[in-house]
Amino acid sequence: MEELVKAALAQYGLDNASWTLIRHNENMTINVEDKYLLRIHRHAEGFSTDALFDGLDRTALRRTELAFLSHLAANGLPVQTPVVNLRGDCLTMLPGGICATLLRWLPGHTPGEEDVAHDIYFRAGAVTARMHKAAVGFHAEHVLRYDASLCRRLQDWLTTARQESLLSAEHSAVLQDACRVMESKLDGSRHIMVHADLSSSNMLVTDAGLVPIDFSLMGVGHPMLDISTLYGSVNGIEARKRVAEGYRSEGGEIDFPLLDACFALNVLLYIALHLNAKAHQEDFINNLNRWSRQTFVPFAEGKRLISDDFRMVNVPD
Repeated sequence: MEELVKAALAQYGLDNASWTLIRHNENMTINVEDKYLLRIHRHAEGFSTDALFDGLDRTALRRTELAFLSHLAANGLPVQTPVVNLRGDCLTMLPGGICATLLRWLPGHTPGEEDVAHDIYFRAGAVTARMHKAAVGFHAEHVLRYDASLCRRLQDWLTTARQESLLSAEHSAVLQDACRVMESKLDGSRHIMVHADLSSSNMLVTDAGLVPIDFSLMGVGHPMLDISTLYGSVNGIEARKRVAEGYRSEGGEIDFPLLDACFALNVLLYIALHLNAKAHQEDFINNLNRWSRQTFVPFAEGKRLISDDFRMVNVPD
């Protein structure tokens, strides 16, 4: 990692800059002197993105992400913006075909308990609606698609995971059934550019307000994908209500059938990203049992996951 970081920083004229690793999941994120965010786009060992990125040009996807960030900034959303390297390119190639990108640092902190009193959930919903508005007009060829075609690819992936003994036949069958229902609901639905990983940990409380960060999984999807991701990271019916109220306050509309479909898709994508590393861990298998019982089986049977008053129907609040 150290060699990759040094090689990347050198291409921005930052050879002697100090840096600190923030985290390593789908990519490495690195704080460079509280001035820049360096990202090296190589996922952590055991963290597999193949089910999501299969057949896609990942370098082209990174260029699309940077162009999308610039589009959002130009349309009034305060986001981290790209920095060009010494060659005038916003994308930096490292040995082994690994790419790196550099963004301007935004001072702030991820939402915590102290922010709940300042209506953080309402603000999260509101900034999500503003982001969706700012995304209007952006179109790209190279982009992830959280749509019916992804559901079909995930069904093939589930078959392979069962054949490789990463999933039991029972879990694979339950997830396949749910995935077919997701496909039918997403087919022909309205799609826009979405963040696609909009948990509370991917937002910053800043002087400019609440700001979404880490667009590395962004793509074309239904707007409810971002709301469902938020719902996976907040606790309690009141928090979910305030997210919806904030979203509606900025003109967003809650589509409950698609919210259910996107919620189930988000859980399935989490499984896909982590299965290689965790398939045989007892805690993960217990979670698979819980997700099957609370999410996938009822969803496949046509039952609601989230009620009109934002109660998680099958989960005690």
